[in-house]
Amino acid sequence: MRTTSPLALLTANRAIRTFGYGFTSVLLGLYLRFLGGDAAVVVAALGLSLASGAALNVLVGYYGDRFGRRRVMVVMGLLMAVAGIGLASAPTFAIALLALATGAISPTGTEVGPFLAIEQSIVTEVAAKGRRTRAFAVYNLMGSLGAAAGALASGVPTLLLGAAPTTADPLRPMFLLYAVLGLVAAALSTRLPASVELDRREERRSLTPRSRSLVTRLSGLFAVDSFAGGFVIQSYASLWFYTVYPESLGFLPLLFAAAGVLSALSFLVAARLGERFGLLETMVFTHIPSSLLLVLVPIAPGFLAAVSLYLARMALSQMDVPTRQAFLAGIVAREERTASNAVTNTARNVAQAAGPFSSGAVVTFAGLSAPFFIGGGVKILYDIALYVAFRKVAPAEV
Repeated sequence: MRTTSPLALLTANRAIRTFGYGFTSVLLGLYLRFLGGDAAVVVAALGLSLASGAALNVLVGYYGDRFGRRRVMVVMGLLMAVAGIGLASAPTFAIALLALATGAISPTGTEVGPFLAIEQSIVTEVAAKGRRTRAFAVYNLMGSLGAAAGALASGVPTLLLGAAPTTADPLRPMFLLYAVLGLVAAALSTRLPASVELDRREERRSLTPRSRSLVTRLSGLFAVDSFAGGFVIQSYASLWFYTVYPESLGFLPLLFAAAGVLSALSFLVAARLGERFGLLETMVFTHIPSSLLLVLVPIAPGFLAAVSLYLARMALSQMDVPTRQAFLAGIVAREERTASNAVTNTARNVAQAAGPFSSGAVVTFAGLSAPFFIGGGVKILYDIALYVAFRKVAPAEV
């Protein structure tokens, strides 16, 4: 009987999960509003899931390889199921927050929990020599296509009703679907071969002084980027378009699906650019234009212009993802990768969680559009600092 490769299993698992992240990220802000939260409180509450996911990343960084990579992924799939059931059955806004506290619901359309810390380590190890960046590109490509399909699926309640939902009840079945996807993800994780585990799991390997220095500096910079990104996560963007352009509600699934497809296709371009011009150069010189486009969205002269700028931004904004993952994998040893991924992902999640909390305060005092300006501006500063700090650091391979 022919066995499925670990990379194929990981890629399928990621696509299934991100399909769920895609529709929950579009619907979550609206769902929390329908359950009784006002705009500023809802924006701030989105950070709860990110903070919980960061806490899980800390645990995985310390114990993931010892507990077992496959076991971690199974547990996270089961947590997705618990979170989905909790949201689907939540009678009030306060109860829904308990589901967000599991760290297994994504308001961003991407990962918030420790799946990535484990999967990135495995992808690095199973990728063909010299094709690491391309392996990450395909892995992220399928994840973004899954998220795009999920964003499109967020329009199902509207299609079934024949009108845009105005209460929470039509959205509840979507969170039950999310729970089912979590169970599927857990089942797929059990099929990973024993070879994905480290040979010795009884002791946690400490980072070498060099790796610790590099990972610490990267984590600090990634935290700045994620803090800025936390101001404009997908659930916030959905809420902004709905509030500023109420007539756009039925169009939002198409908008975020298109954004997901553009992001997905950009991964393949990023892999080629990374191989030709360098991983760091690709990260920085595609990210700065995307941040400039983000700043322009709220001052666009009308809905179509705002949509066009947002889509152009999404075509560039994720090109740093596979290159960033390959860059980190190339500057640390194999047995350091899970811990390094967990550290950097934790830094990103903690900082990203602070973004919505800060964004909620900014919305209260400066208006709903202010997070676009702050998020885009801080991201540009991050790119400049990243290039200056790491322009002389070369990964082992790409």
